[in-house]
Amino acid sequence: MRRTILLLTGCLLFGLWPAAAKSSAFAQTPSPPEITVISDEATVDFPQSVTFNLEIDTAHPVKAATLNFATNRHNCLPVETQAPAEINGNQLTWQWAFTRSGNPPPGARLSWSWTLTDESGGQLTTPKQMLTFTDPRYDWRQVGADGVFVNWYRGSNVGPELLQAALAGLERLQGEMGIEWGEEVQFFIYGNSDDMREAVLYVQDWAGALAFADYGVILMGVAPSQLESWGKPTVAHELAHLVVGRFGWSCVGGSRPTWLEEGLAVFAEGEPSATVRADIARGIAEDAFLPVRSLNGVFSAHTEDAGISYSQSYSLVAFLLQTYGQEAMRQYLRALADGDTYDQALQNVYGFNTDGLETAWRAAIGAPLRQIPPTPTPINPDLIPTAAPLQLVRVVPTPPAAASPPPAAEDGGSPICAAAFLPPLLFLVALSKPYGWRGRKISKPIERDAGSEGRDD
Repeated sequence: MRRTILLLTGCLLFGLWPAAAKSSAFAQTPSPPEITVISDEATVDFPQSVTFNLEIDTAHPVKAATLNFATNRHNCLPVETQAPAEINGNQLTWQWAFTRSGNPPPGARLSWSWTLTDESGGQLTTPKQMLTFTDPRYDWRQVGADGVFVNWYRGSNVGPELLQAALAGLERLQGEMGIEWGEEVQFFIYGNSDDMREAVLYVQDWAGALAFADYGVILMGVAPSQLESWGKPTVAHELAHLVVGRFGWSCVGGSRPTWLEEGLAVFAEGEPSATVRADIARGIAEDAFLPVRSLNGVFSAHTEDAGISYSQSYSLVAFLLQTYGQEAMRQYLRALADGDTYDQALQNVYGFNTDGLETAWRAAIGAPLRQIPPTPTPINPDLIPTAAPLQLVRVVPTPPAAASPPPAAEDGGSPICAAAFLPPLLFLVALSKPYGWRGRKISKPIERDAGSEGRDD
C-alpha cells in the first residue's frame, strides 16, 4: 500500500505537472499591440455610400482588422455591425454601399471603431469616432425649439413658420390625444419634392414627404409658395406619423390599421380642412363611405377614393377620441403594439370589433347604416387534428471512433502511473461489493419547445 501511495504521489508531482504547465501557458493573454493610428476617417458619398479608411504606422504589421459600426437607428436589439476590412500595407478600408441596404436620412448619426489583431494575437480597439449624415448639395439653415429642429435652404420665412406649425401639431398630439414625445426630431425641408426624393434611395416617385420614425427624422419638399397650402398641414401630419410610430413601437410584430395611422395624422393637422368636411358631407349624403375593413390595408391609388379614405379615417379617429377619450386611444395603440389583431384590440378596449366600430360611427355622424355581412371565422390551427408519423426502425452504423483503439498516452505521461492506479481501483471495487452496487438512474432529457428558445416568458 505504501508503494502504491508513493507511485500515486509521483504521478501527481511529475506526470500531471506538464499538463498543468500547458494550461497555465494557454491562460496567458497576449498583450495589446503597440500600434499608432495616423488617421481614422469616414468619407460619405451621400446618398450612395460611406467609405471607412484607417492609416496606421508600419512598425507593427496587422494580421486582421474588423470594422465595428452602428447608426442611432431605434432598434429592439441595438448591436454594432462587424465587417472584416481589407488590409493593404498600413492602409485599411471598408465601404458601406447604401444600394444594398438603403441609405440613412440626413440627420442620422454614425459611429465606428476598428479592432486590430497583430501577429502574436494581441488586439487593439481604436477610439470611437462619430459623424452626422448631411446632404451637401445645399447650404442648410436651422431653427429649433423644445427639441424640434427645422433645417431648410429656400425661402427666408419657411423654417421659422414650419417650426411653429410643428410645435402646434406636437401640442395637439400631447394635449388632445395624450401621446407624448420626449425626444429630438429633425425636419429637413427641401425646396421641392424632386430635390427631396433625390436624397433617398428606393422611394416612390410620387412621395412629397417621408417620416423616418426609427431615426426621428422627417424629410419634406416644400416650395415657398406652398407654405400655407401644403407645408404647414404636412409638417403636423408627418410629425404625427413619427410620434405615433415611436409611441406604438413594438418588438413583437404589432402593427396599426391604415385608417388609424392616417386618421391620427390628419387629426393632428388641426381643424379639418374644407376638403375633409366636403368629403364627409358627401359620404353621408351619397352613402359614399368605404367599408372600414377595407381601410385596414393600403388606400386606393385612385385620387377620389384616396381622398375620401383620408377624410373617413379622420372622422373615425375623431369619433373614438370624442366619444371614449384619449386614455382609451392610448390603450388601443398599446394593445396593437403588443401584437393584438385589429379586431382583438378594438374588442378589448372599446367593446366592439371593426364592424361594430363602423356601425357605431355611422350612427354617431348620421350616415346610413350599412348591411355588413358576417365576418368569416378564421381557422384555428389548434383545432385541426394531426397524426404523428410512424417511427420506422433504422440501422445506425457504429461510429468509427467507437470501433477504434484508444489513443496512445500523450508525452509527459508515464506508463507506470497508469499501472499504479490499477491496484487502488481494484481495491475500491472490492470494497463496494459487500454494500451492493447501486446504479444511478439517468433522467429523461427535458424536451424544449423550439419556439421558446431564447424567449423570456
